[in-house]
Amino acid sequence: NTARLWTLNGQLLQEFKGHQDWVRSVSFSPDGKTIATASSDNTARLWPVENLDQLLVRGCNWLHDYLQNNPNLSESDKHLCDDIK
Repeated sequence: NTARLWTLNGQLLQEFKGHQDWVRSVSFSPDGKTIATASSDNTARLWPVENLDQLLVRGCNWLHDYLQNNPNLSESDKHLCDDIK
């Protein structure tokens, strides 16, 4: 009845509670700021993702050296995090 969002390290970031039966499907919106869940209770719900900006900053900090130094990346891929502050 609950969907959960975790970090790669296993830290719980957010819980999405409200369905009356199993959550069967989960999807992020294209901008990553909303999660859609669908349940066996025949409902779908939209949930705001909290702290997305903080997650993007952490992820980009973690990827910085990889993005700058991997010779197999295209030039545009190397700049994926340029606008993340």
